[in-house]
Amino acid sequence: MVYGCGNNIVKFLVFTTNLLLFVFGGLIGGFSLWANLDQDFARHLNEFAKQAHIDEHFVQELGRYQASLWIFVAVGSLLFVVGFLGCCGAACESIVLLTMHFLIMLILSGIEIFALVYMLINRSELLSNLKKFMDESATTADGRRNLLPIEKIVKCCGATVETAKTYIAEGLCEDGLKDMPDCYTVLQEKLEAFGQVVIIIGIIILIIQLFSMIFSCVLCRAFRERNPAYYA
Repeated sequence: MVYGCGNNIVKFLVFTTNLLLFVFGGLIGGFSLWANLDQDFARHLNEFAKQAHIDEHFVQELGRYQASLWIFVAVGSLLFVVGFLGCCGAACESIVLLTMHFLIMLILSGIEIFALVYMLINRSELLSNLKKFMDESATTADGRRNLLPIEKIVKCCGATVETAKTYIAEGLCEDGLKDMPDCYTVLQEKLEAFGQVVIIIGIIILIIQLFSMIFSCVLCRAFRERNPAYYA
């Protein structure tokens, strides 16, 4: 085992940071999966766009947003495994496991930064296209009727604030939904809430990963100094 109070503290910190990665990896993977599959609202939104003959650009933007969430599902699953690997490397004092842990963590950090930036950029474009999409859907009688499945799923009334009265006048909002906010507002809040939670967890994980990689390097050096002939 490593000697010295400082080295033992670093060993403990490596184990702790990797335990946190193990937990947060499972958390971000599970939450991103839930955000993609929750109530199948994205599937109904795609169907609505096709029925209302809305520009396919919105459907593509929605697909890109979902793709960024699927990246986080994969990254979260890998962090779950890598966190376990780091815990084992620290507990067993294995320089091989810690080196593998460092390299995989470095690659994952790059992927996470790309996914976070991509998600931030794409989210603003998605919300802008969602507003345009809702405005266009309210201009035709078929478009207004096709919104009914979305209204039932997300509990809303009307495409936008400006068109909600038209939907109520035409009887396109059920009695229990007449006092609900418009669908654009509900979907905007839903997408922003999902995105904000994933982004916050992603940033926390990146910070933990940074410290984990630094502590892993320090611990590997301590292992080499303990037995330089073995690690030569």
